[in-house]
Amino acid sequence: MKNASYDTSLSDAQWKIAEPLMPLAAHRGRPRTPLREVFDAMLYMVKSGCPWRLLPKEFPYWKTVYHHFRCWSLEGRMVLLNDALRAVVGGMNDKRSRPIASVIDSQTVRSAPHGGEVGYDAAKKTKGRKRFLCADTLGLILDVVLLPANTPERERAKVLLKPVLQRHS
Repeated sequence: MKNASYDTSLSDAQWKIAEPLMPLAAHRGRPRTPLREVFDAMLYMVKSGCPWRLLPKEFPYWKTVYHHFRCWSLEGRMVLLNDALRAVVGGMNDKRSRPIASVIDSQTVRSAPHGGEVGYDAAKKTKGRKRFLCADTLGLILDVVLLPANTPERERAKVLLKPVLQRHS
């Protein structure tokens, strides 16, 4: 980063937790963009909600940040980071690193079909998708699923709980 610090920037202690979960550098090719700057840019994006192209110039180029985000998401690295951070927060609150209880909730969101399949939620009179979220007792996310709004509740719960139960027995 070009000497800029945002509220979303990682502290040294936070980076110490995240750094071991970052991918190793390739032996060939261009010099790698510092991953701490990339991760700070991702955190800025999550907090601000701005489009990728409007990422401030202090961060690496937006296409670089998006490329890392997409690769890490497809590899499951973002899930690993979330699990590691949840374990640290749980330890700070005298909780076990693995969750023993969870809460499921959903929210219907209006959306256009260009982002994926949509449905009609008759109860809410809304066309769009339903976000399903599973959180532990501290409110930390275990998993999130996006499905068409017309999917039955029972089916949504099955889709959400399957990966959660595989990762957290």
